[in-house]
Amino acid sequence: MSLADNKRSIFTTIGSYSSLMQEGKPKLQTDLYSSINNKDDIIPFLLDVLKTVAGTEALKEVIGKMFSDLIDEVEPQLKTVLKKQFIQSNASDLLPTTPIDFKNNGITISVKSIDVNGKLKIDPSSVNGNLIYGELINSFDIVAYNAIQDAGTFKSYNNMAIKYVALTDSFQIKPTGSTTNIGDYFSTFIDNTELINKKELMSSVMNNFYGTLTKQNKTVNQVNEELQTETLLQQVLDNNDSFVILPNKNDELLVKARELVEGIVNYNLGCGLMPAELSFENFNSLISTISGSTDPFFIGNQIGLTIDQSTSATENTTIENKQTIKDNFFQKIIKIFTVKMLEAVSITPQIRVLFGMMNSLQNNGIINLNKPSEDMKNFRVCIKCMAKAIMKSIAAFIFALTITYIIKLLKPVIKKVVKEKTNQYVGIIKSLTGANKLIT
Repeated sequence: MSLADNKRSIFTTIGSYSSLMQEGKPKLQTDLYSSINNKDDIIPFLLDVLKTVAGTEALKEVIGKMFSDLIDEVEPQLKTVLKKQFIQSNASDLLPTTPIDFKNNGITISVKSIDVNGKLKIDPSSVNGNLIYGELINSFDIVAYNAIQDAGTFKSYNNMAIKYVALTDSFQIKPTGSTTNIGDYFSTFIDNTELINKKELMSSVMNNFYGTLTKQNKTVNQVNEELQTETLLQQVLDNNDSFVILPNKNDELLVKARELVEGIVNYNLGCGLMPAELSFENFNSLISTISGSTDPFFIGNQIGLTIDQSTSATENTTIENKQTIKDNFFQKIIKIFTVKMLEAVSITPQIRVLFGMMNSLQNNGIINLNKPSEDMKNFRVCIKCMAKAIMKSIAAFIFALTITYIIKLLKPVIKKVVKEKTNQYVGIIKSLTGANKLIT
């Protein structure tokens, strides 16, 4: 049997078991699932299986657990993978003092080179900043922002000292601490840095769908560049490392960039194009409500409520279509989550600084950083390794949850089959032994 046939048989078997427990349930149409013919990405298939077994509630649980549990579980794994990328052949070398004095002077890098999305222009204590920066901890981004506000003064973060030079709109970033060799320096920084802030990731994922924050302070060109970067990262997740966007896709991204800037985005969630607009008040309330929660069902339900808050497809839509919209919405949010995870470990300011430092050490002080969409080719090995780690972790997470729900499905099925077989055998034994006459 082919891979597609094996996938179809799983859906058919699940449909049979479900029918056994729910008399009259219509036969499952397995060819409705596009994941059957997707041979590269296992995650859509697992989500379709999960949705078939347990419905929309299971997708809500996936999203809730991703935002609450998965980030904590994945971060140590991502740090391990990231450290391996920065342990190069020069890892045991001392921090150099010649021909560049990296140990004492570090690097000088333009703000634009590391802050590709303009985050450091926004005050972390502002209403928008509180969502964009996440929890106001002593993160690299907040320290870098403070360095800009207090130009000419070094600010300490982890094993770095950061100074903003206003004249050249650049940062001087130099090593601090007792670490003496290159490999240990990068490892120490990664170990002591929070790669993914939950609140910031939640905001980023939901903003990617609705454009609520983008509408506040971005131009179409800025958003279009961000979408190009996200598209390239998605292609890497889909096992396409060409780092080339086809012309028709570029046209599609430009349309979406305009919609995001306007704050009204059109999506086809299975029932035709549907405009979605989430107000800043509802967006802010959502993130504030779910950012501290550890209840996956609560988080999933709150995210699901934004469908009714942001669309008019509530009264004149059939129950079946509403379910389709919700299912596709949750699956799209899960896909965005995956891309944003990869973005957090590939193009954020703190990661770009690491790339700049490594670039400088390898090229006698010269830093070759351009737009992320161009730099990805130079850092393709690192990005592909991070993508593989993320996909592996998410697939394992969804697989474990899917198995849990399949077991829940099978338990009553097994009990019913055992009961039917027991009654059948009892009847046979009675008829063969004449026990019927004795019992009556």
